[in-house]
Amino acid sequence: MGDKKYGYDIKPIPIHMRKYGFLDNFAIWFGAGISIAEFWAGAILVTSPLSLNLKLALLAIIVGHLIGNLLLSLVGVMGVVSGLPTMVISRKPLGLKGSYLVSVLNYLQLIGWTAVMIIVGALAMDNVAQEIVGISLYSLWIIVLGLIVTLWSLVGPEKWRVLEKLAAVLLLILSTWLAYIVLNKYDLGKLLSEPLMFTPAFWLGLDLVIAMPVSWAPLIADYTRFSKKVSDGFWGSYIGYFISSSLFYFLGAFSNALLGAMDPIGIIVFYGLGIPAMLIIIFSTVTTTFLDVYSAAITYKNIRPEADARKQIMLVGIIGTIIALVFPIHEYEWFLLLIGGAFVSLTAIMVMDFIIDRKNYVPEKIINTNTYYKLGTIMIWAIGFTVYILLAAPSLIPGLYIPLFSEIGSIMGSSIPTLILVSLLYTIYSLSRR
Repeated sequence: MGDKKYGYDIKPIPIHMRKYGFLDNFAIWFGAGISIAEFWAGAILVTSPLSLNLKLALLAIIVGHLIGNLLLSLVGVMGVVSGLPTMVISRKPLGLKGSYLVSVLNYLQLIGWTAVMIIVGALAMDNVAQEIVGISLYSLWIIVLGLIVTLWSLVGPEKWRVLEKLAAVLLLILSTWLAYIVLNKYDLGKLLSEPLMFTPAFWLGLDLVIAMPVSWAPLIADYTRFSKKVSDGFWGSYIGYFISSSLFYFLGAFSNALLGAMDPIGIIVFYGLGIPAMLIIIFSTVTTTFLDVYSAAITYKNIRPEADARKQIMLVGIIGTIIALVFPIHEYEWFLLLIGGAFVSLTAIMVMDFIIDRKNYVPEKIINTNTYYKLGTIMIWAIGFTVYILLAAPSLIPGLYIPLFSEIGSIMGSSIPTLILVSLLYTIYSLSRR
């Protein structure tokens, strides 16, 4: 059956062929949230330039995930309703060629995330391995992780149902053990006893948290389209990702607040976990990164439907691994914020379009649209991206002042004002065209 086999095409998946229930969606997104990147991002919250205390960081983590996960899972609902991947669904508000524009950006960001996740995983593996055997094999770990991720991506949606549940159970056991050791070793109450004093950096921290679930929004429908019910797709993804991502953000922030070290696995090594740490790294890297690799292939097929998805998976895996071998991981905050700038706006547009015009979310209409560009939507998307960056930049660049944007950013951050602005602009635009 070749490339047309279940899960390797962009055509709508009929209800009778769908097999994912709540636990399937939960397992996929629980695994996605258990990530060294979440650890790293959590550690960023309590270090310079943000320097939030642990109580304020915890508030940012909870509020950020409540907001970001809502956007993520609402896009997931579109996948259940239409049976289509996210980038194909974007044809509805953007037009056919307009969806190609965001597909190119998404394809590039997914390759970038593949490389980043492999790098983070390899750094962690090398750190642990050096403590155990005293030898640095960083490049080898990159190749090994890149190979495992690519193979996992190739097995397909049907086999993921079993593999992801097994991985989720193992990761739940390991992460619970890790949380117990970390929280039992140090006095959590002492750190949380500090007064909750808001600073402008809280809003940048909130942006960094929201950016993580929103970065998944351009691909969540690639997986929820296999869901039998809307509730399975929404709550499975929302609850699964909320629990694991929030936990790992918090563990990263907590450990860094205690030890002042940015490398979370170095901290795990300090706790003396050794082999369990290596298992967490391998499984968390695979269960997170395979989503990037598979969705990059499906995204590419939105532009070229005749492309072989399996060949694309192998290509993305190879390119991501090569980039990981030569790409130093710096300015992680900027990467998250740039992704947030592009996809907070796009996600707001897609969610509002779905709310306003749900009756026209008919799979055949979307996939066979004869509208090439919806310039008004593209302009709103560009405005949202620009506003997001202008709001965020003063928080990251010392001494930078942008009239009005600096004031708004210090009070509300970047994500929330951008979501409000884009949602209003798109609502006005949509209603004016009726």
